[in-house]
Amino acid sequence: MDCLLCLRVDATKKGEYPYLIHEFKHSYLMLGEHQYYEGYSVLVLKEHFREMTDMPEEMRVEFFQEMMSASTAISKAFNPKKMNMCSLGNVVAHIHWHFFPRYETDSQFSDPPWLRMKDFDSAKVTPAQAQINIGKIKHALI
Repeated sequence: MDCLLCLRVDATKKGEYPYLIHEFKHSYLMLGEHQYYEGYSVLVLKEHFREMTDMPEEMRVEFFQEMMSASTAISKAFNPKKMNMCSLGNVVAHIHWHFFPRYETDSQFSDPPWLRMKDFDSAKVTPAQAQINIGKIKHALI
C-alpha cells in the first residue's frame, strides 16, 4: 500500500494539492482539511521517514526550525491561547506534525484535541475559508 502522505507530497509537488500554505526546504505546511480549531494545519516532511530519529541529524535540526516557523506563524495569524503540537504516526507512518490552535472559547480547552475527532467532519474547510486562513498564515510567515 502506498503511503498516504507520500501521495500528498507528490500531489503538492505537482501543484495539485489545494491547501498548501508554504514550502520549506524539508517540508510542506498545509492547512488542515477541517477547521474545527481555526488555523489547524499539518507540517508534512517531503521525504518518507517513520521516526524523527531516522532522519539525518542536519535535516532533523532544520526540520525542527521549520516546525517552529510554522507554529509561530499560525500563532501570529490566529492568536490562540495555546498551540497544541503533536506527531503520532500510528495511522500514517510518515513524519508529520499537527498544529492545533486552542482558544479561550474552547469549552474543552483542557482536553487533547483528539477527543473531538468525531466533530472534525462537521468543520470541513470550504475553499473560500481555506484561502482566507492560508492567506493569514502566509502573511504571518513574512
